[in-house]
Amino acid sequence: MTFEYLREDLKSLKPYEADQENCTLKLNANESPYPIPLEIRAQLATELLNGNDYQLYPDSNADSLRDALAKKLNVERDNILIGNGSDELINIVTTAFANPGDKVLCPSPGFSMVNYYTRLAGAIPIEYHLNERLQYSLSVIEQAIITHRPKILHICTPNNPAGSTMSVSDIASIAQWFDGVVVVDEAYYEFYGESMLQMIDKYPNIVILRTFSKAMGMAGLRVGYLICSKTLASEIYLVKPPYNVNSFSQRAAELLLEHPEIREKRVKEIVKSREWLFQALNGLRGVEPYPSQANFILAKVKNSSAVFRGLMEKGILVRHFGENPILKNHIRITVGRAEDNKYILQCLAEILSEMEGW
Repeated sequence: MTFEYLREDLKSLKPYEADQENCTLKLNANESPYPIPLEIRAQLATELLNGNDYQLYPDSNADSLRDALAKKLNVERDNILIGNGSDELINIVTTAFANPGDKVLCPSPGFSMVNYYTRLAGAIPIEYHLNERLQYSLSVIEQAIITHRPKILHICTPNNPAGSTMSVSDIASIAQWFDGVVVVDEAYYEFYGESMLQMIDKYPNIVILRTFSKAMGMAGLRVGYLICSKTLASEIYLVKPPYNVNSFSQRAAELLLEHPEIREKRVKEIVKSREWLFQALNGLRGVEPYPSQANFILAKVKNSSAVFRGLMEKGILVRHFGENPILKNHIRITVGRAEDNKYILQCLAEILSEMEGW
């Protein structure tokens, strides 16, 4: 006898599946091309060898890390929550504020985990669309709020996968009259530089999400954080799992914060490489890159499936969006080191020149 225990509303849900193909150059997940700096790894190794408290549970609130972030961001500890990546924080925020049946506005195209966690909470994801150039439209968002009356509005700026942004003033104008929670995903903030951080007291319905995965190069250790008003943070804290970030990851994040000069140097190098790669892609026949403020570039090509396969044959993994109707014939390329960018450009040019009709 077969029993079906899964909730009825989750039976059509598709699990998130990350590409795991073998490759020599991985440019599909917007990861940093740089490892955690050697001096930080050496410090972590020294502390590990000289004794640790890993037999004990981690600090559930990550207070030491929150203190370090509070000092860096010029906020207070109680404005900050730490998560097992910003993915977990999306889940926590959704669980805290969305009742079953509530509507949640999500950008399209956008980060797929927003829709995923909305459905897990029993809420209803409603997509609002970016324009034909994959830019945000204030009027589209305002109309979607009026029409659907959501509990939560998500804005990812810079947007993943488009790389486009929404201005601080436009987000503030929404937060001023919208009576729901405005979640501003700033995962790629370091490559852009504009933030809603100074607005969290003026607009107490704003929640900012950031991560150590992108500019900090800690994707494998899973540390994210949110910043918001103390009142909102205390409400979100009610549903945060205890011990959700391990001791080693907390310590690694603290040490990274002690070396802003390394992070800033690497961010400058990635931004410089991004601009070079955009111009180079723009010069390729059959490629239409979108301007990006993140550490990746979305590009339209004639046949994305063929291009994806061709790059895989050369050992390069990029992000392919399958049959997504909005992103049909698009690929997303993570900005790598200068030599990585030159290699993918060379391979892409070869593939396009070999394609029938080119």
